[in-house]
Amino acid sequence: MEMNSSGDDGINNKKGVKKPVFITQNTMMKELLAKVMLVAKTKATLLITGENGTGKEVLAQLVHYHSNRNQNELVAINCGAIPSELVESELFGHEKGAFTGAHVRKEGCFELAHKSTLFLDEIGEMPKSVQVKLLRAVELGSFRRVGGKQEIDVDIRLISATNKILFDQVQSGSFREDLFYRLNVIELYVPPLRHRKEDIPLLVEFYKNHFVEAYGIEDIVFSEEIMEMFLSYDWPGNVRELKNIVERSVVLSDGGTIVPDVIPSRIHRGENIYPVSKGNPNDKFIQIPVGMSLEEIERRVIDQTLYSVDNNKTEAAKILGFTRKTLHNKLDKYEKNKSSNDWKS
Repeated sequence: MEMNSSGDDGINNKKGVKKPVFITQNTMMKELLAKVMLVAKTKATLLITGENGTGKEVLAQLVHYHSNRNQNELVAINCGAIPSELVESELFGHEKGAFTGAHVRKEGCFELAHKSTLFLDEIGEMPKSVQVKLLRAVELGSFRRVGGKQEIDVDIRLISATNKILFDQVQSGSFREDLFYRLNVIELYVPPLRHRKEDIPLLVEFYKNHFVEAYGIEDIVFSEEIMEMFLSYDWPGNVRELKNIVERSVVLSDGGTIVPDVIPSRIHRGENIYPVSKGNPNDKFIQIPVGMSLEEIERRVIDQTLYSVDNNKTEAAKILGFTRKTLHNKLDKYEKNKSSNDWKS
């Protein structure tokens, strides 16, 4: 989804495998890519977190590319795109006659990913009935096909991804705590595009060049007015949304400079920009009245930060400079104080 001007030609000549890379000049992203290079050489289990469209699968591909397993293809499965009754069969395969419709033996993703990398996207959507079997397979490095009796050993590198807050799902009981800790050995968090807007001009240029070549049209230019719109917009669909907007602009343009008419109205209106100082929870800026206590100021800043990142406590803690545990402790304290005040009143 994203690429990085790293000086690499993007091709591994030995295997003819195209290198997935990120385009970025953002400090957080550069730190993330440095971490990718460290973990890629190990077999450590990874959990990639972040909103939809931020490039979590591309990051998994990048880890695989730099690993010693890149002679084999990465095997990917989207846990949210498969009917719940078929997830186990997709993961572990099945024997002939294991259930109605199982006319032949089938190898599952674990088997196909032997000596390679298995990427489980949208892991938070995995049915709880399958979670215990996944935990066993990850811990033992072996499994049985559905309807099978033979234990099959595999050597895989597991990477999972989610746009959900798995810790909150553990708290609610929809995700197994033991599986969460087994998958979350190392977390790689991909920040949303609204928190790395300096990357927008680079991404626009890259995708523009890509689609100009793909559609065989003359080069085009995005006007300063449009770039200002792009930089002001919050991109709730992240890089995926930006890519689609650039493609739309290229297709609808007559060449030359792209005019605002081809840009969707939601971007013109800036629907996802938080208004300034309107005194409501959607504000991007907080008004602090004289005389407010430091504790109350901190509480408002924490509440506003959580709102701005869709209650993603991991992301909010990073923005605020807290550990996640510190943030939870502060939230618990505020909740207790609120309950105590409600009781007194």
